Amino acid sequence: MAQDSVGLSSDYQFWMQKVSTWDQASTVETQQDTCLHLPRFQEFLRQMYEALKEMDSNTVIERFPTIGQLLAKTCRNPFILAYDESQKILIWCLCCLINKEPQNSGDSKLNSWTRVWPV
Repeated sequence: MAQDSVGLSSDYQFWMQKVSTWDQASTVETQQDTCLHLPRFQEFLRQMYEALKEMDSNTVIERFPTIGQLLAKTCRNPFILAYDESQKILIWCLCCLINKEPQNSGDSKLNSWTRVWPV
């Protein structure tokens, strides 16, 4: 499990950088890059979901302090959302961050990240 955690953390940094690049540019090259990397990104989201569902809110915030940014940028990318599988996994990840009855500041912080922002 520790090795998986290290791998997921390094993958997280790679995908955070990639999603940020995709979010900032709308060139044909960026669109092609998104589509090229989509299968690997979907696998990363699956792994992220598996990790998130096992973590409490404080651990999520400690290990992935920018998870809200990553998921928000993913939600804004039409090339990622065009695939049902991506949408499904993304929703699973978001659901891991929601707590109907927050018990601590970590729960409240994660809930605030999942609120719908005006477009």
